[in-house]
Amino acid sequence: MRSFRRTLSFLRPYRARVITAVILTLLVTLLQIIPPRLFQYAIDDGIRQALSASTQIETLQKESKENPTAVAKNQGEISHLQEVRDNRAPKMVMYAAIALFGVILLRNILSFANSYTLTWIGHRFVFDLRFETWKHLQRLSLAYHNQTQTGKIMARVTGDIELIQGLIQGQLVTFLSDLVTLVAVIAMLFVLEWRIAGMIVALIPFYVISYLSFLKHIREVSQEQRRLWDEMLGKLAEKIAGIGVVKAFVKEDYETANFMGSVRAKFNVDMRQVHLNRRLGLMSGVISALGTGIVYAYGGSLVQHGHLTAGALVALTFYIGYVFNPAVRVVDFNNSLQWALAAMDRVFQTLDTRPEIEDKPGALALPQVQGNVKFENVTFSYVEGKNAIDDVNLEVKQGEIVALVGHSGAGKSTLMNLLMRFYDPTAGSVMVDGHDLRELRLESLRKKVSMVAQENVLFSVSLLENVKYGNPQANDQQAIDACKAADLHNFIMELPDGYETMIGEDGIKLSGGQKQRLALARALITDPAILILDDVTSALDGETEARVQEALSRVMRGRTTFIIAHRLSSVVDADRIYVIEDGKIVDVGTHGELVDREGIYRDIYREQFKSALESKSAS
Repeated sequence: MRSFRRTLSFLRPYRARVITAVILTLLVTLLQIIPPRLFQYAIDDGIRQALSASTQIETLQKESKENPTAVAKNQGEISHLQEVRDNRAPKMVMYAAIALFGVILLRNILSFANSYTLTWIGHRFVFDLRFETWKHLQRLSLAYHNQTQTGKIMARVTGDIELIQGLIQGQLVTFLSDLVTLVAVIAMLFVLEWRIAGMIVALIPFYVISYLSFLKHIREVSQEQRRLWDEMLGKLAEKIAGIGVVKAFVKEDYETANFMGSVRAKFNVDMRQVHLNRRLGLMSGVISALGTGIVYAYGGSLVQHGHLTAGALVALTFYIGYVFNPAVRVVDFNNSLQWALAAMDRVFQTLDTRPEIEDKPGALALPQVQGNVKFENVTFSYVEGKNAIDDVNLEVKQGEIVALVGHSGAGKSTLMNLLMRFYDPTAGSVMVDGHDLRELRLESLRKKVSMVAQENVLFSVSLLENVKYGNPQANDQQAIDACKAADLHNFIMELPDGYETMIGEDGIKLSGGQKQRLALARALITDPAILILDDVTSALDGETEARVQEALSRVMRGRTTFIIAHRLSSVVDADRIYVIEDGKIVDVGTHGELVDREGIYRDIYREQFKSALESKSAS
């Protein structure tokens, strides 16, 4: 229940609205109890009196005709009865009708106000909790996002919070209303006729038991429905994403049949759900009808013997409808509460996850960055006992261009992740201009260190907004200058909408080289002192690589630059090349020096330039 209390704490700023909603809920519920009593009043004190008066008048008039001596005696009584029939009884019915209209009108007004208040509370609660969760997710370290499935994170921010909203805005309020309704209606039943009330109360357990007996099967089918739905959507997304492979292997008919199998399975489960719901409805209807039959049979007998009025019997009939369904919802509320509590636990588990990388108290803002970088005895491991980086020492002066070369998984990108402070070293220190990164504010560091990755994420907004993403305060001219430096400006100006051109699903599609140059412009707009290029040309063809390399050669001037590369053609001009293997620096030198001596670098060089070397030998 700790999670439930924490959830309610999000409602504390809106306690006045919550109290208002509770009061309105109670008033709406209690007003629902009044109409049957008004029906009773109209029937017993209005309609029945008028009918009785009419009958008595006919009897007295007949008596007066048969016995003229009784005319004088009966005249006064007849006048009184006519007053009851023609004036008093109709007024009572009219008063009951006016009261009924007033009660229904007031209930609808209060219900509208209550619905609006509850909806506001529910949506505001979702806004606050979702915002708090999203803000916290932004603060969590890269390690958390790498280790947690994106789908699970999405489920926390969307589905789980909406499940909690359903409890706060709907089920909790319904539970309170049903509880008050049950207490008030059962009390009213006992006031009207305790014997009938006892019979109705005795039927409630049978109604609830029949509901619970079906509920287990209905829940199992609902879970199966959800599983099949997820499976169907998963297949759909997977096959649409891989439509090229499907067509290449002429598998259209196979995939159609496979998908139809999923649809057919979902249809069969849906029909099982419908069948169970109808059977439950039938059983509930039988028990409810039994209760109504008892009221009419026994109640009618009581009316005939004068132990119960007709109006009271009508009121009892109405109250029966207020007993069975609320009783089931009250019993079932615990299940809804458990689902919501599980969702609360998952959301607060996320909120309670502490960032592994965050500013320490009193962290310094990085002053003007020169670009001197030093790795001093750095060791790092993702998994305890297995070092990804092992005692690395590396120093780069301002404006130098260094390259990191090695086989996949050697630790090159991990080193740069440490420089970006996505992770902290297990041992040793990473320094910029003599400052240990752990002593610096993250924001001030990352504003001066920019990374361009092999696969860059671009957002479905305009080209200008994508470029400015790295520095929202930049003006349009700064964005244009960054695009010119990245050799992208001329391409953009050829587009009909220029820099306002939308990209992504609703806009243009960019080639690999254009994406890389756009990512480069996004990095340059921050005017970084340190630039990290993580294998940016490995997926490009030769011509596109040449254009990107040309752009890179311009922007690297005067900046400390780290180049991670598998293609050695992109690192031949580096001031220094570090060869990394199994998390260690195993060699260092210029391109010429490394090619001239035995080692991993020369092996990679010979493999990549094998054709050119064989042609040279042959000639």
